[in-house]
Amino acid sequence: MHPISKTFLGSLFILSPLSAAMADEAVQQFPVIKNTVANLVEQDSQKTLAAVTVIDREEIERKQYSTLLEALKTVPGISLAANGGWGTTSSVSIRGTKASQILVLIDGQKVGSATTGQTAFEHIPLEQIERIEVLRGARSSLYGSEAVGGVIQIFTRKASQDSVKPFASFTYGSHETYQGNAGVNIKSGNGWVTASLAGLKTQGIDATSKPVELDKDGYENKSASIKGGYKFSEQLKVEANALTAQGENEYDGGIDPYSETQQNVYGAALTYQPAESWISELRIGQTEDKLKGFDNNKFSYEINTERQNAGLLNTFKVNSDHTLMFGVDYQNDQVSGNTHYDVDERDNLGYFAQYLGAFGNFDVQGAIRLDDNEQFGEHTTGNASLGYQFSPALQTYISYGKAFKAPTFNDLYYPAYASEYNGYTWSGVSNPNLKPEESENYEIGFKGALSSVSYELTGFYNEIDHKITLEKTYTPTGEHSTPINIDKARIKGIELSLGQNLNNFMWNMNYTYQEPENRSGVNNGKKIANIPQQLFNLSADYEMDQWIVGGSVHAEDKRYSADNKTYLGSFATADTRVTYQATPEFSIQAKLANIFDKQYQTVNGYNQDGRTAWVTLRYAMK
Repeated sequence: MHPISKTFLGSLFILSPLSAAMADEAVQQFPVIKNTVANLVEQDSQKTLAAVTVIDREEIERKQYSTLLEALKTVPGISLAANGGWGTTSSVSIRGTKASQILVLIDGQKVGSATTGQTAFEHIPLEQIERIEVLRGARSSLYGSEAVGGVIQIFTRKASQDSVKPFASFTYGSHETYQGNAGVNIKSGNGWVTASLAGLKTQGIDATSKPVELDKDGYENKSASIKGGYKFSEQLKVEANALTAQGENEYDGGIDPYSETQQNVYGAALTYQPAESWISELRIGQTEDKLKGFDNNKFSYEINTERQNAGLLNTFKVNSDHTLMFGVDYQNDQVSGNTHYDVDERDNLGYFAQYLGAFGNFDVQGAIRLDDNEQFGEHTTGNASLGYQFSPALQTYISYGKAFKAPTFNDLYYPAYASEYNGYTWSGVSNPNLKPEESENYEIGFKGALSSVSYELTGFYNEIDHKITLEKTYTPTGEHSTPINIDKARIKGIELSLGQNLNNFMWNMNYTYQEPENRSGVNNGKKIANIPQQLFNLSADYEMDQWIVGGSVHAEDKRYSADNKTYLGSFATADTRVTYQATPEFSIQAKLANIFDKQYQTVNGYNQDGRTAWVTLRYAMK
């Protein structure tokens, strides 16, 4: 039997008698968890016709997640690849898709680099986050480019209680790691504001397993956020937000090399309700992704991308069963720095419409979108879902969606380059004639509850065409690369999630089986590189008076190279944690991560952390 399967079955064996022993104390109810990521309006996740996972502030603190990436890897279908420890370049995959095929939003603003197409998750501070919503599956019909594998929506902290409520935390742990956060929630009358500062400093670990530099690669992060709003009347309210995060990361290669990254997110929204059945929202914002590199304490390179967004969404609630939505959005991407791109700016204008309806036990969702991009012209996407509620405890649905991903500035316009070492030359050139990557996604899902155990079972099938890959030509003295639209991919799989909340005991687990396969080129029929076929997560917590004791298990299957001739081994890690609630406002937490000091890699040649220990002091005025 496969090691991941053993872990999965063993967990069920352990949890079953525990759950049965406590079942008499359980309140059997359907869990109500709201999300807006699926359809742009707040919905019960159990009734949403899509696969959605929500991680809130309570879970972040109870499970003692250290980073955003640590929280994300517990979501079904998500796998990570990191070039070392804290702050190193990391990518997120949803259901086997590339990091550039995932849309990321922070407080409603699209973020990510226009040059690489990826979001620097490693620099987004978890202490600034209130809530994370993850949608798995295509959603270009609402969001446009990038929403091929899914959408990750992040919300920064927001005041929810009246009066002034300060909060603070301090963590000390392995590798001389210090992490602190302080902020305040203020809510009075019709106005509210939340402000927060956070910082992190660690000596880190040696990022590479090869003897490039046998030293620790440290990391620092400083961040600040502010969010506020005012309700002028029942019809009119405004909100504004700002987040800035700066990271400095050391890495191997060169003479004391390091990089500085800064991410800025600014946004504002005005919501006006001219009638009971009509809500209009105007949203504007700007995001910035700045990167500087240094070698031997001298400036080496600089790459800056800036994205400006504006959107108008009109929602018409015809009645309690039928909703119509019409939206238009504009996006401008710009690139600057010491690298010259033939084209350094482009615009995109999108129009979309969505219908949400209920007909007895049937639920319907449908959306269509037209994008007009300055570089590649018009592109139309859409999706449709049909659901049926057999009972209050069982919802099923089927869905179909088309999505696309626009080529990045690096793919299209990066200047020709060449480098030589010991007589061997690496060279490359971009391709301004690239077409967008396209996908078709099919999904079937079941959501419900058996006794006090909630469950979600999803099957998915995704075909990707015009996949952009590097075509390489070889000579005895070198190799030349250029991006082309040649690859096709097929990804199919299932996701199973189970969970149970008893009076003082809660547990949840998820298991993903996926077959990510190349369908063209020299690797036709082979597994997509660096994507594990199986993923497993288990978490359990038990509350006793002022104590909460818990633990987690995370396991992944092996990851293959592009030609499938080599692979990184499968692995499993276990964590344990404890929280002591000394007073209603003050708690002491301790966590031991990777208890058995498992050595593993998610990118060939780059180390991951071994056993680590953390102590956290946390205060929040009630």
